[in-house]
Amino acid sequence: MTPRLRKTILLSLLGLSYGFFSYNFFGGWWNSSFGTILILFFSYLIWKKDFLRHVGLQVNFKTFATSIILAVIVTICALLIMKHIAAKQNVVISYTSWRGYYHDIFYIINEEIVIGSILLFALVNKRKVRPIFASIGLAVIFSLIHFVFYKWIFNDKGILSVSTLITLFLVGFVRNSLILQTGHIGYSWALHFGWMVVMFGSKHVDLNSNLRVTEPERFNLYLGSIEMLGISIVLAGLSLTYWIKKYKSQHHI
Repeated sequence: MTPRLRKTILLSLLGLSYGFFSYNFFGGWWNSSFGTILILFFSYLIWKKDFLRHVGLQVNFKTFATSIILAVIVTICALLIMKHIAAKQNVVISYTSWRGYYHDIFYIINEEIVIGSILLFALVNKRKVRPIFASIGLAVIFSLIHFVFYKWIFNDKGILSVSTLITLFLVGFVRNSLILQTGHIGYSWALHFGWMVVMFGSKHVDLNSNLRVTEPERFNLYLGSIEMLGISIVLAGLSLTYWIKKYKSQHHI
């Protein structure tokens, strides 16, 4: 077996591990953590001792602790924002079980590794794509993937609105920029987890119909809101400002 074929096979197995063990296809609350183990295992076989850099987990204790604190802060902010938005639509948010929150920790790690650091670092370091273009391009894909998956693949099917897709693009750009700017997934995971643990880890019920709010409905309700669109525009603007300043400093403008 040639090294190229071996790497292709291992990358395929890594991708399958992410696809099958991140989104509860098999119904077990532990699936996503098993997927994380598989992703790290195949990453090690591909990149050996350098695998932590490729998956964005080359962090020190200070960065790890800061990421946890940031995740707590974002979770509190996300809960307050979503409760405000939900109240206007007569939707209530309530606690489910620790299993749902456990699942969120690892499925988000899997996303940040596979469709975050691995793809971004490959585009920038191997394909020599400029970081800002890699960030924008992957943000477009990130947004479109959500539309495709909820329309045709996930069990909870639905159509994501235009405003939701725009917000997904903007937060995807912020997420990608954080990974490229820091070289790890710690802060991007914290932002992603803090939001998703409330939106997906918790229970959302429409009091008008007394029915569970589906996943695509949650996307449209929260990410499609004017509040989140405004917040995401501000965050994306800050990220874009960073890239512009970096470009000017590199070219002495």
